[in-house]
Amino acid sequence: MNPFEVKTPEDVTATEVHELFVDVFTDFYQVKEIGHTFLNGPRGSGKSMMFRYMMPDCQIIDKNCTIDKLDYFSLYVPVKLTDINYPELERLKSNSNTFFNEHLLTTYVAIKCFKHLLDFHVDLDKSTIEIKEFYDDVFLWYVDISGEDISKYKVDFATGTKYFESIIKILEKMLLECKGYCRKIAFAPDKYDEYKGALCNYLDFLYPILLKLKELPFMPKSKPLFLLIDDAGYLNFTQTKILNTWVSYRTSKFVSLKISTQLDYKSYNTINEKTIDYPHDYSQINIATVYTSSGRNYYQRIESIVTKRIKKYLGKDVLPKDFFPPDLKQEDSISKKYDQIKEQFTKEDKKYAGPDAARRYATSEYVKGLVAGRSGGTFSYAGFDNLVNISSGIIRYFLEPASTMFSESLSRNNKEASDILYIPDNIQNDIINEFSQKFLEDEFKKVIEQHGEKSSSERLSKADKLYNLITGLGGMFRKIFVSDRTERVVFSVALNDLPDEELKEILELAIHYGYLHQSTIGNKQGTGRSKLFILSRTLAPYFKLDPTGFKGYKFMNSDLLKTSLTNPQSFITNATKSFSSNGGVQQSLFDNIED
Repeated sequence: MNPFEVKTPEDVTATEVHELFVDVFTDFYQVKEIGHTFLNGPRGSGKSMMFRYMMPDCQIIDKNCTIDKLDYFSLYVPVKLTDINYPELERLKSNSNTFFNEHLLTTYVAIKCFKHLLDFHVDLDKSTIEIKEFYDDVFLWYVDISGEDISKYKVDFATGTKYFESIIKILEKMLLECKGYCRKIAFAPDKYDEYKGALCNYLDFLYPILLKLKELPFMPKSKPLFLLIDDAGYLNFTQTKILNTWVSYRTSKFVSLKISTQLDYKSYNTINEKTIDYPHDYSQINIATVYTSSGRNYYQRIESIVTKRIKKYLGKDVLPKDFFPPDLKQEDSISKKYDQIKEQFTKEDKKYAGPDAARRYATSEYVKGLVAGRSGGTFSYAGFDNLVNISSGIIRYFLEPASTMFSESLSRNNKEASDILYIPDNIQNDIINEFSQKFLEDEFKKVIEQHGEKSSSERLSKADKLYNLITGLGGMFRKIFVSDRTERVVFSVALNDLPDEELKEILELAIHYGYLHQSTIGNKQGTGRSKLFILSRTLAPYFKLDPTGFKGYKFMNSDLLKTSLTNPQSFITNATKSFSSNGGVQQSLFDNIED
């Protein structure tokens, strides 16, 4: 098997998760604590796998205990593949729209919860008597007050599993009846028949049922229940407000909502247009921001993931650096540049100056030689360190190209998987360059589909402006890299002032699609924080940048950055006009990139 194959969490068994999962909760400790939490991150950053690890079947193996001894009990609710988003409901009065959307969301979540519990049929059947009481006295009671006729549901079953199967069928009927009504609205938008089905909500239906569910014998005693709501950005606007209303209820001590988004959450308002507030109502995590500011932690996570996968699927104890070796000829050439620059800058009274200058300039000077054609080659992005940096805090952006590299190595060398001892550097470089190109060009087709239309008053669409922004920043960083400045490895822009609405909207699009990460940095006056926008290092091969080394940043006014939306070449020229790109190594270590 390809050790780097990317699987969806639904396709991974609990045993595989136990063997392969690398504990990241030291970085994201809030996810496992009592309280509502938003877990934000681009596609592929590991959100769903974290949720998979938190599921009871994985925790039972990890803790080596029975289900009733777990520290918490999680129920997984994926939103991405739902069909409860009915635009037709927007035609109804606002109250009716809210009632129907909450019923759809509530019953959908309930169905997913009880379906996951069927996995523990042995425990269910041991608690048949208690589950019968739960079914008769709790579940059917709440179904009755929701408006559903329960007379035909008062049936005795032989096992706890059968009772839960009946609960799921009842919930599915309540959901499907509402869906059917929604479809009637779609076909007859001007005529609404009276809705005669049940209507459920969180506070008066789902929450009290979950509280009683926690009391069943097989459930962990006095432990929190987590609802893991994955990809909540796929909810419609009204459903998003409904979920925020659930967050606003003070119920997290008993039932905590863990909500993942791909940085596309539509609103933080409740149905009553009140905002939910951080950290009062919930905690919030941005995976990309955490890993961008703590690169060492991320490096260690990838190192552990690769080591475990090679061991499990190839049966080898191989260090990741040995499995993904660098271009040794290039390493030697850069090392020689390093020694030359170190010697050039070494001074008796400043012993740090030589090594400092060598670290800053060696790769840049090597690349300058390539640009001038003196070596007749191109810069290689092979090597484990490069690949980790290029993945830019997104685990999938390491695994996907690594998987392709492994397959390509099998194909080119006509080998069996078990015969692969390492991935040749030329294959690594070819694949990672191709991956970087696809990240901007092929993936950008999704942006065009969503934001490619332009209004009659505008020359460029939002997609056009986003593409110009990215190419403008990449072009500027490339020019800095081959210049003779002190800080040459620059991936970030810090704004002296706040962007206007147009620039802000395009920056938010760039963050949503993973082309930029956002953070903050102390401003030049020392009086506060400035917004910092970091180009994804996945684009380093595309723009021929060094993904490693010192990470400088460039301060600028937002109106200069805004020019990149319409004229990226002019932006590059104006942003870099104060320095040359064809000189040698400068003697001063004290100029700075923040002008």
